[in-house]
Amino acid sequence: MPDKFRAVLAAMLLVLLIVQLCECVKEFPYKRYTYRKKRDDKRYKSARQRCEMEAECQGLWSVKHTKCIRMCMSEFCYNELYGDDELEEGEIDVRLNSFKGCLSQVKIEDF
Repeated sequence: MPDKFRAVLAAMLLVLLIVQLCECVKEFPYKRYTYRKKRDDKRYKSARQRCEMEAECQGLWSVKHTKCIRMCMSEFCYNELYGDDELEEGEIDVRLNSFKGCLSQVKIEDF
């Protein structure tokens, strides 16, 4: 009987711990821009290719490379979406579509 009691108690404590952890997680608010795949993908890909060719970003890897490319594409959009909370290694980039949407809204001469 004591083993069953311990198992139930341990399971309840585990559930409580998981609930506590879930309540601690907060989503970082960021400005959202509308992204339309067909229209905005061409502009995004063209700007990305242009920036990948620049010497400034070559030789960088991982998050540093991504930051360099996006800063090159649009410093305004980068700062708008990543300025207060930069992308971290291993983070899933949920702001990418907003970045693409921002790119579609900046003036052509800023591009």
